[in-house]
Amino acid sequence: MSDKRITCMLIDDDIDDQEVFAHALKHLNLDIDFVTANDGVHAIEKIKSDSSLTPYFIFLDVNMPRMSGIECLVEIKKISRVKNVPVYLYSTYTDPETIKQGKDKGAVDFLVKATSMKELEQTLLKVLPKNIDDAETP
Repeated sequence: MSDKRITCMLIDDDIDDQEVFAHALKHLNLDIDFVTANDGVHAIEKIKSDSSLTPYFIFLDVNMPRMSGIECLVEIKKISRVKNVPVYLYSTYTDPETIKQGKDKGAVDFLVKATSMKELEQTLLKVLPKNIDDAETP
């Protein structure tokens, strides 16, 4: 792994979910920078305006105002700098058709939002460590 910092991005309109996610990363002592966006429009603007922002992982809520998670995923995949970044749909909304649509549009997987800190930490440990060890610049 290079000396470059690994960044995880969470795109979620729920500020409480953002805070819980940040706390879980910190509690796990994962050496990961954490960036948030409050909705899909904000995320796309942030990615386009900050050329140094190239997350290694993106967690994307499905139900958000202004731009749905699926619409945001499509826009992310249009930006050459981040089109190969693994995107995980992360939501309480588990409609099978939406999950299929997300995977068809390029999401790596669908993760159900955790109902407890312990559950979130277990989810993060399943997803992040195996990727951090193999992390290459997207």
